[in-house]
Amino acid sequence: MFKFFRKKKSKPTMKRSLLPSEKTKKGEPSYPLLLLTVFMSLSGLLMVFSASAVIAYIYDNGDTFFFLKKQILWIFIGTILAIILYKLPLGALRKFSYFLIVISIILLLYTIPEALFHIEVPFVKTLNGATRWIDMGFFDLQPSEVFKFAVVLFTASYMTMSESTKKSLDKLVKSKEKSPFWHFIYSGFFSLLPIIAVGTGSLLILLQRDLDTIVIIVLSFLVVYYIGGTTRLHTLMAQLVLFGSLIIGTLASILEPYRRSRVSAFVQILLHGEPSEVSKAGDSFQVWNGLIAIGSGGLFGVGYGESRLKLFFLQEAAYTDSIFAIIGEEFGLFGTLLVVFGFIYFLSIGLKIAKNSPTKFGSLLAVGFTSWIVIQAFLNIAANLALIPFGGIPLPFFTYGGSNTMMILMAVGILLNISRTKKAAR
Repeated sequence: MFKFFRKKKSKPTMKRSLLPSEKTKKGEPSYPLLLLTVFMSLSGLLMVFSASAVIAYIYDNGDTFFFLKKQILWIFIGTILAIILYKLPLGALRKFSYFLIVISIILLLYTIPEALFHIEVPFVKTLNGATRWIDMGFFDLQPSEVFKFAVVLFTASYMTMSESTKKSLDKLVKSKEKSPFWHFIYSGFFSLLPIIAVGTGSLLILLQRDLDTIVIIVLSFLVVYYIGGTTRLHTLMAQLVLFGSLIIGTLASILEPYRRSRVSAFVQILLHGEPSEVSKAGDSFQVWNGLIAIGSGGLFGVGYGESRLKLFFLQEAAYTDSIFAIIGEEFGLFGTLLVVFGFIYFLSIGLKIAKNSPTKFGSLLAVGFTSWIVIQAFLNIAANLALIPFGGIPLPFFTYGGSNTMMILMAVGILLNISRTKKAAR
């Protein structure tokens, strides 16, 4: 199936470059993607207001628009950043990727002293027992969201590194160290660089107690790494990363008490249709009330703004991780299916952009960002439907939050950039 992304050679004797150096020209962007993004973002704003207005009125000095105004600000900033990325040449994005992956890992490292050792670090914030944010003044930056974006960009850049660049690195290694053993070590390091980068960042995120984000990062990375691979080694390494991630994820779920409780609640719902009475008031409180909300919606819902479960049963989860449940309650099966088909349509647009890109770099970027957004969306939906253990996965375009909203819009900006890149006439 991955031959879908392969480019056919015009002549057997000629090797045609698939890198950003190939001559291209700019055309029109993907208007279906643009319109879908605008539609889902506006729908998200309406749902954030509906799900947060009462809570905002009670806890934020009577300002029912408190969360709506902040979400509008983040969409505005994300749109500006998306426009900048839309205008940038793909070659500039390649150079930017190496800088961004390093910066994102540094930001993750900055939170670790407080997350792991409870040493107070300036501007680092802890919310609900999790230390994952850096206070930027007007919003809280979540470094794991930056890393999620950086992984796709960096992996696509690495997997399409030109042969001249590889030879330059090889010469640099040989000039620094004459020993064949150390040359082998250095060469191995460069060949495993994307896995090392993803592994390092994922470990730091695991120390932040954020296993859900790691799942999205690893799956998005594997899609780009596997599709972009050209040798059996890439296939083998992708399989090893997947196998290792499953083992680490299983151990993390078993060893951490609160994760073990969530898995236990999920198993109870799976086997018995509902959790125990004790669990309903504890570990499965959020997912159980979300299921009640979805079930209460029926076919067409109770009406916009009329949700009851959003009040004091889901609270801040109503406009964050459980906003899909509120969509189900207010718009019923019709509303939830509209969201599901919206992300399926997003997937089809993204894959079409990848297929039509004249460069392998553009194809891998399109596949990576599309996979990230769609995987994250369906994991959120699956968690709300109790098909997987519930976690803190935001629903793209709908969930309230600064870092996630801005990164998603930046990814869309790059997708629109790729969609307008055409082969230049020769």
